[in-house]
Amino acid sequence: MTLPFAALGALIAALLEASLLPELPIAGTHADLVLTLAIVTTMLLGPQDGLVWAFVGGLMLDMLTPARPIGAATLTLLLVVGLAALISHFAGRGHRLPAILSVFAATWIFHFLLLGVLALVEGVAFSVFEPRLVLAAALMNTLLAVPAAFVYSAIGRRLVSERADW
Repeated sequence: MTLPFAALGALIAALLEASLLPELPIAGTHADLVLTLAIVTTMLLGPQDGLVWAFVGGLMLDMLTPARPIGAATLTLLLVVGLAALISHFAGRGHRLPAILSVFAATWIFHFLLLGVLALVEGVAFSVFEPRLVLAAALMNTLLAVPAAFVYSAIGRRLVSERADW
């Protein structure tokens, strides 16, 4: 039941991330809305919803970002969400604090992997990796993850009786 809502949410988040957020930079960068919500979704609602967020959101980001190869953000988001699903398996699904802390770590992994994918595909140099900008993005993503975690845990409690555990 939540998969269509996850796809719609990822579409809206990608549109906001590609159009509005670059116009409002903080410390020279902007938040990764799709990444943040995909990680929180994965860790609080389950990997199926998180993978939908990553796939749809990543594909939209790739299509909306000029001169980016289609599939770069999608692949990177899917890898990071897979790692978040593994962490949530061991930390236990539905806990807000691991989800929020995972967003901070996942931001670093996402940016490094995305740069690696772009280096392989387009020959982008690793020297463009700026730790200061990634740190600012990681902090913004973590701040965004706090309200998202509270909203998603409320949604998760409501949907527990509707979804069968596989």
